[in-house]
Amino acid sequence: MDRKVVVKERVISQNSLTEINKNTSLLRRMNKHKMFYLFIAPFFILFLTFSLFPIIASFFLGFTEWNGMGTPEWVGFENYARLFHDPVFIKSLLNTLYIWLFSTVLTLGLAFVLAYMVNYYIRRAKGFYRVVFLFPLLVAPALTAVMISVIFSTNSGMMNMVLSLFVEGNVQIEWLRSETWIKPLIVLIIIWRWTGYHFILFLAGLQTISSDIYEAAKIDGATGGQIMRKITLPLMLPIMMVSVLTATVGGIQTFDEPYVLTQGSGGTNDAGLSMAMYLYQNAFEYFEFGLASAQSYILFALILIFTLINSRYLRNRT
Repeated sequence: MDRKVVVKERVISQNSLTEINKNTSLLRRMNKHKMFYLFIAPFFILFLTFSLFPIIASFFLGFTEWNGMGTPEWVGFENYARLFHDPVFIKSLLNTLYIWLFSTVLTLGLAFVLAYMVNYYIRRAKGFYRVVFLFPLLVAPALTAVMISVIFSTNSGMMNMVLSLFVEGNVQIEWLRSETWIKPLIVLIIIWRWTGYHFILFLAGLQTISSDIYEAAKIDGATGGQIMRKITLPLMLPIMMVSVLTATVGGIQTFDEPYVLTQGSGGTNDAGLSMAMYLYQNAFEYFEFGLASAQSYILFALILIFTLINSRYLRNRT
């Protein structure tokens, strides 16, 4: 027999024995720690049943036409093509990007300024400020939207009453029915609700920066602006990355605030319609589950793209 063939057979047999040993070792470990696997099994069963299976099912459902009854009809990429030719979907996409961009920039900017001021100018009772700024997060988004709708009501809203004090006559600005003001009001709700969350993150990050670094920089003659650009911001980038990723996922999935403010209609000419709202309408009002499933994966793709861009940019800066 050829020597190369013999060597090859030995290698194959050794690999087979190694694989058998690995499988045997795995079975032994599982048998040894069977109580551990038994205790964590409910989580995986629930995850497979209520998370993984719906995710996979909705992916395939996006290539079908189904109204919830009967057998889904395979239509391929027709749902995706239909969405990108749908002016309402395009408008909901632009509305969502507007809400996400302005809410993220303003929320993170305000949170950082507040955290910086509390960390370096407040000497006592910092825990009090943590509680105060975090309190809006404890209020349900729907309840927050209801309060904003009352404040900006056309006839008896507090905002119009305040404006009437400075302007002659009775001011009756239709804030909630305005195509111009509905998106800024949604952004205002998000800022009020989430600034405290990012404030806590930024404050924790600022407190981890040693004061010795700042003292050494001041001894070297660094100005306040240079300390901010060269020391504070670079050291805060990991915390900022977490905040940006959180704000990105939440902003693109915005649903509660515009739904309550517009009473589920999307506002005048769909000015406040978000992608999540339009997805809900397609699924549970128009019963086009295939179209809604396709839209959900477009939403997922947007979140993934912006998350990767943000992560890549901030990681390169660290």
